[in-house]
Amino acid sequence: MIHGGRVGRREIARRAGLWAGAAIAGLGLLDACAGKAQVPAPAAQSAVTEVVFAPWGGWPAYAGPHWPALIRPGLDHFEQANRGIRVKVVAPGGAGSFLAAIVAGEGPDVFQDWSIAPYLESGAVLNLASFLRQDNIATTIWSPGQMRTMQDQAGVWFLPCYVHVDVMAVNLSILDGLGVAYPAADWTYREAAALFQAATGTVAGQHRYGVYLHFAGGSLGAPLGNLTTYLLHGFGGSMTDEARTGCMLGQAPAAAAVQWADALYWEGVAGGGALDLAHTAFVEVGSNALPKELQLWENAFKWSFFPVPRYPAGPASFEATDYYAINAATTRPEAAWVLLRFLAADAYWSRYCMHYLLRTPSMVSLWDEYILTVETVAPLAKGKGLHWFVEAARGWGVANRVFRYQHPEAVGLINTALGRAFARTQSVAAALGSVARAVDAMESSAAREQPVPLAQRMAAERRQKGRLARLFGAAG
Repeated sequence: MIHGGRVGRREIARRAGLWAGAAIAGLGLLDACAGKAQVPAPAAQSAVTEVVFAPWGGWPAYAGPHWPALIRPGLDHFEQANRGIRVKVVAPGGAGSFLAAIVAGEGPDVFQDWSIAPYLESGAVLNLASFLRQDNIATTIWSPGQMRTMQDQAGVWFLPCYVHVDVMAVNLSILDGLGVAYPAADWTYREAAALFQAATGTVAGQHRYGVYLHFAGGSLGAPLGNLTTYLLHGFGGSMTDEARTGCMLGQAPAAAAVQWADALYWEGVAGGGALDLAHTAFVEVGSNALPKELQLWENAFKWSFFPVPRYPAGPASFEATDYYAINAATTRPEAAWVLLRFLAADAYWSRYCMHYLLRTPSMVSLWDEYILTVETVAPLAKGKGLHWFVEAARGWGVANRVFRYQHPEAVGLINTALGRAFARTQSVAAALGSVARAVDAMESSAAREQPVPLAQRMAAERRQKGRLARLFGAAG
């Protein structure tokens, strides 16, 4: 049990096996850590209300048929504390996959996703502002960087499901073997490039990369998301302008960021495509990927987290918009809110995810406890750099601004442009300039399509059910 930040030896031994797959066993540990659930009971109901919850599978460590079994014990605790509500877990989705179901009137009551713009523009999510005021919950209990993207002047639309910032995972075993110094807390991108180069080489006939960058070389599968990460922002660039009305990829900072990564790729320093963790010294990862990394790395070598380097625009990181939300068309908004409040604002669920999934918590007050948990169950992660993803979440988080229309055509345009740049058939600046012009033209065309069919259908559905005033009238 955690008491005043100290952990007993017996407790350390018990936790050491949790991440290895015993997600169902040992609920007594979770109860001891979490204490009595801080979830007020909902108003008395004459019958049991079923709330449909659709989690996002996400990383391979989470996705698959085992997912419901992993989270079910935590939801059982919720149902015991809220006798009038039963939670039905449906298949994981993500990346906008729930939007079509919501429009068709078949969507879940509560769901987990990461794309914000399509849901907001279609009116598919419930404004949570009145619920937060009702229960006296301040948005400051969550990461400020994330909350910047999840609310606006009209209300609060999403709540973070975990803190997710990009950091550098460092294979300390490689650096120790080469006698290369560990990164400093404020290392620059030039110093980073030198360390990447020093860690590059051939061992037993196998090439060892100095760094793995997500959108370098063969890893061009999802640049729409990857270009909004730390690197683009670190060079002072952005996907779009503040109003999300224009593509900014044609600006000089974007070209500088891609050129920096491009040089490392062509020198054989940066790896793309398939990642061999045992033969890569520095890996840019998201902190929510930690369970996957632990499963893959196990105890094969010593490793830790360090901050992403300081780039020309200053200290940089990336804070994702992974969130929980309520379907605006739900017929049971009060019960859905009780579940959402448990998932996003209750220490029990956060601790459950910390101990059984090693997932980062969303609540600021639990960040230090999370570090203690990870260092307990992963002894090789005891480097001084582990705390830096917390520092990034506190002060370095950048808003994830995506295109107003996350359309496959935009993804294809960026893929083509970067492919030409990395294949040296077109300069980086020219490739990004062409995609910026094409995306701007696509967005201008989309903006002229009035009314937007999706938004129109959602508005008509809300009017038909006569709940618009009750759901949204008290917002803001």
